[in-house]
Amino acid sequence: MKEKVVLIYGGKSVEHDISIITALQAKKHLPKNYDYLIIYMDKTGLFWTADNLEDIDVYSDFEKKAKNKREITFFLGKNVILVKKKNKFVFKDKILAILNCCHGGSGEDGALQGLFEVCQVPQTSSGVTSSALCMDKAFMKDILKANSIKTAPYVYFDRCAYDKLKAKVLKGLNFPIIVKPANLGSSIGISVCKSKEEFADAVELAFEFDDKILAEKLVENLKEFNCACFNFQGQTFVSHVNFVKNDGKIYTFQDKYLSNQPNSAEAEKKLAKKIQTLTEKLYKLFDCQGIVRVDFLFDEKKQELFVNEINSIPGSLAFYLFKDVPFKDLLGAMIEQSIFVSHEKEKLYKTFDSDALKIFANSAQHHKK
Repeated sequence: MKEKVVLIYGGKSVEHDISIITALQAKKHLPKNYDYLIIYMDKTGLFWTADNLEDIDVYSDFEKKAKNKREITFFLGKNVILVKKKNKFVFKDKILAILNCCHGGSGEDGALQGLFEVCQVPQTSSGVTSSALCMDKAFMKDILKANSIKTAPYVYFDRCAYDKLKAKVLKGLNFPIIVKPANLGSSIGISVCKSKEEFADAVELAFEFDDKILAEKLVENLKEFNCACFNFQGQTFVSHVNFVKNDGKIYTFQDKYLSNQPNSAEAEKKLAKKIQTLTEKLYKLFDCQGIVRVDFLFDEKKQELFVNEINSIPGSLAFYLFKDVPFKDLLGAMIEQSIFVSHEKEKLYKTFDSDALKIFANSAQHHKK
């Protein structure tokens, strides 16, 4: 039996539905030289396969509409998938690589990546540490600051710190301020505040989605840009730069995913080059893998460029930013590169033989006497 490339998507995330769209887009363009298995992770975190996963309508009521659905699990320590039959999990397939199409939640924050590493499976997304740092905007900004990379002035806090230091959390920041959950994407739970009263309401909203909150100075005279990057065979490829049309307002979930209006145009060449250079630098700094999209904020009046966030698994895998490369070729490169990286890691020493146990045993015997 051939090893299969597993396309996985969904999950416990506010971006669950967007992940489904990304997965269905990817499925249509998968290169033909691999065998595939599609696995859907539902909103409770369970893994499933079914006969009609490519039908978008099935996700309106998966429990009722999924045909011949079977629960799936992974075999810890081995690159094997098990399927549930008659209340028992039995062998189904060996895994060649994981094509991760999850957005947000445990699918993008390093948790799922950790599972795959334990299962010794190649995966197209960044590793555990990189994924976690890209997802947590507070940690990400600390790293940017430590490397003298400009990001909007910010503070972050948890519920305990906020309750104790309400009067001090905004020290150094002036309104208007953006409040957002530290570990969330798609502009959900984000508010723009122009007063302390609005700030208090925004914090309460953000705490409904995360236990750590980021507050940052709103970049005014705003233009937003996106750029993506990926590594293949030792060479880094940077995409075109897109200008996001949002009339100077915060880019909402509605704008990002549900608007029928065209939302991008080529950025000016000089600024685009700066953005591309910085995107590549960030890709390497955060030790990324697969296709990663970086979002930038630009103060047109002050001519200042800020890094907003790093998306380690971007919507639609950002294929639309690579205008000269077919989506099929991007997916093939991601799969091939993940296998190469995994094989290189296997060459590293993971264990070390020592006399520690023998010495401990002899010591224990000595103390018994």
